[in-house]
Amino acid sequence: MKIKITFHNMQHSKAMEQHALAKLNKVEELLKGEEWETPKYLELWLKANPQHPHHATELILKTPQFNLNAHDENTDMYVAIDTTVDKMFTQLSKEKKKLQDKKQKVETPKNEFNDDKYNL
Repeated sequence: MKIKITFHNMQHSKAMEQHALAKLNKVEELLKGEEWETPKYLELWLKANPQHPHHATELILKTPQFNLNAHDENTDMYVAIDTTVDKMFTQLSKEKKKLQDKKQKVETPKNEFNDDKYNL
């Protein structure tokens, strides 16, 4: 998985990068071990506002199956990172469940025949 962290209108902070990577590990663990093991791209934008203390974060996840976006604004950048990653985790869980349900509900003539009430 490719992970990119971009600092916008702020200095690069090693502590903030380590915190973000630790939180993004939660999303990465959810994507591991799937049968659709494909290249994935995860990008985190950390945007500081120089005029007032209202910071924004945006997280983008791209896979061949789906593209997901999550964002949040807060006065504390660490809290904004946490809530953005939690939102992405929730979205990703829902998408994985949809994909699994879609695979299990395959409509074929054989399934229709097996469900026939007159089948002995």
